[in-house]
Amino acid sequence: MIICHLIGDYALQSDFIATTKGTNYYHLFVHSALYCAPFALVFGMQRMIGLLFISHMIIDSLKARYNIISYARDQMMHYSVLVGWLISIYV
Repeated sequence: MIICHLIGDYALQSDFIATTKGTNYYHLFVHSALYCAPFALVFGMQRMIGLLFISHMIIDSLKARYNIISYARDQMMHYSVLVGWLISIYV
């Protein structure tokens, strides 16, 4: 999951998307969809991918658009979602 997160959040995000996702919802949508792509490839298209997409849109909006949270909190929230996913798998 960590590797999927790193690929989706960094490797698949261009500099252009990184700088415009805070002002352009379409670019945020594209970034969030690309973020979910590695997870979908590894884990398959399951309900959690939709929740991952929505949570990514919300969390990145809080950081990039509204500047409510810091980069560290952004990452902490993303990893918290992944931990929640792991818990839902094994409980």
